[in-house]
Amino acid sequence: MKIAIYTRVSTEEQVREGTSLDVQREYLEKHAQRECYEIYKVYSDEGISGYSDKRSALQELLQDAKLRRFDLVIVHKIDRFSRNLKDLLNLVDELSACGVGFKSATEPFDTTTSAGKLMFQQLGSFAEFERNRLAERVMPGMIKGVQLGNWQGARYSPFGYDYNKPEKVLEVNEKQAPVVKMIFEMAIVDKPIRYIREYLTKKGYRNRNGNYFTAKLIRDILRNSVYTGKLVWNKCHYDKTQATPKGYRYIKNDLSKVVVSQGRHQPLISEEVFERAQKALAKRRIEHKKRAGDYPLSAVMFCAKCNHKYHGISSIRNHRTGEKSRWYRCIGPYKSFIKCSNKAVKAEDIEPKVSVLLSTLLRSERLKPSRWKTVTDALQQDCQPIDEKERLRLQNKLKKIQAKQSKLTDIYLENMLGEDVYHDKITALRKDEDELKKQLALQALRDIERERSEDYMHRVEDFLAGYQPNKKSLNCYEQKQVLGLLFKNIKIARKDIFSFEFFAPFNSLFLEQEKNEKCLKNQRLMKNLRPKYISAPSVGRCPPYRRTMASLAEALVGAD
Repeated sequence: MKIAIYTRVSTEEQVREGTSLDVQREYLEKHAQRECYEIYKVYSDEGISGYSDKRSALQELLQDAKLRRFDLVIVHKIDRFSRNLKDLLNLVDELSACGVGFKSATEPFDTTTSAGKLMFQQLGSFAEFERNRLAERVMPGMIKGVQLGNWQGARYSPFGYDYNKPEKVLEVNEKQAPVVKMIFEMAIVDKPIRYIREYLTKKGYRNRNGNYFTAKLIRDILRNSVYTGKLVWNKCHYDKTQATPKGYRYIKNDLSKVVVSQGRHQPLISEEVFERAQKALAKRRIEHKKRAGDYPLSAVMFCAKCNHKYHGISSIRNHRTGEKSRWYRCIGPYKSFIKCSNKAVKAEDIEPKVSVLLSTLLRSERLKPSRWKTVTDALQQDCQPIDEKERLRLQNKLKKIQAKQSKLTDIYLENMLGEDVYHDKITALRKDEDELKKQLALQALRDIERERSEDYMHRVEDFLAGYQPNKKSLNCYEQKQVLGLLFKNIKIARKDIFSFEFFAPFNSLFLEQEKNEKCLKNQRLMKNLRPKYISAPSVGRCPPYRRTMASLAEALVGAD
């Protein structure tokens, strides 16, 4: 029988118990030799907790199991495979569905019998219990360590310091520390983060990975009080109940759980400089919000080349009078190092063009009697809840197919079924399993779309609840609300509208009105009736932008 050996150890266990990877591997190799097993490969994960299934060697093992490159997985103890009971059972079930068995060399049990399965689950429960007890024992020690000034830290030490592990203290990095001081010095004289980033890049400074400084890293440095000699620990935690594509959601802890103490490391800046930097950051945040208030299109305008948002900026048009002009600019080159050549556009040029689109929609005879709530009923009808009975039927059918695969594999392993027959039957079952998974995934996508539609309707209701009829003009916040409820996006290229897309209720209204007025220049795109690829019409003579917004809101709300 061909087997796979899996070993795992975390840093704490390696020091405490001495169960290193080499010890586990040697024991399992001798065990395989006694049992006359053929070793296919040894999979090893070092320094990774057994509570996580995001392990490179484990994922490689599961991929090879799906390809049936071995028949059995053996481990030293089942807690090497996982300390989480749910994950442990899921992993073993996944191996079983692939026709691969699982065995512990030091804890004999047989998962093909009811008694063996019970013992297996009990051992998994004890492994999870031991992991929870370990966390309970470690937490008070870590809190005490922080109170004594020891760095309990994170995966990496802060930029400007190196971690002395034996002494549990941060030590100043002589090459990085001057950069930290330079960042704070520029911040307290009101230099924006964008300027600091560009300056560091031009001077050739790099972060510890050899890459350019990002705005996020600079902002994190300016907000980190560790540079004043203090330690702030346990500010956030990972919520295991909220999964994300990259792991788990990072959530802030209650202030009562945050530990603040004086560290044993050398401070790089004074508390006075740190406070001045915080005030400068807060001031620029307030100024940025004020500037953003004059740019309603920033809610829906995107770059057609790099897909970043366009945000509002201003420049002095006349230095004598102080008159300013408003612009919309792609934030791609300023938030990252992408080389986007899309030019900024003047607000006085782009807003009238959007006004043309809105005026066209406003002239629709179907819009005026329908009002917003009636028009959006179509969106709700298209996104009705998924039939739960159908979902349960598919899930139950999937479980039955997986159970059949497991039974078929057990019969094959007991040499009661020929290899050719086994492969034919298991292939058909796996094909059915993949089809059911696709159907369930499609239903999940429809659920997501329905939730988005419900969120859209809530936004409409919030706007209608706070709107006052007969307004002659809308403030910037209300304009952003209306635009965000009408447009999915407006994409810009070559200082002009490249494409635009309305939300579903307004697509047909806009196209119908455009068709009636025969204003579209591109007949080929008109025949397709796809508004997100329709080039915007020329400005011509159109009503003022703000008055158009107020008239449109009045029509949508239904004011007389």
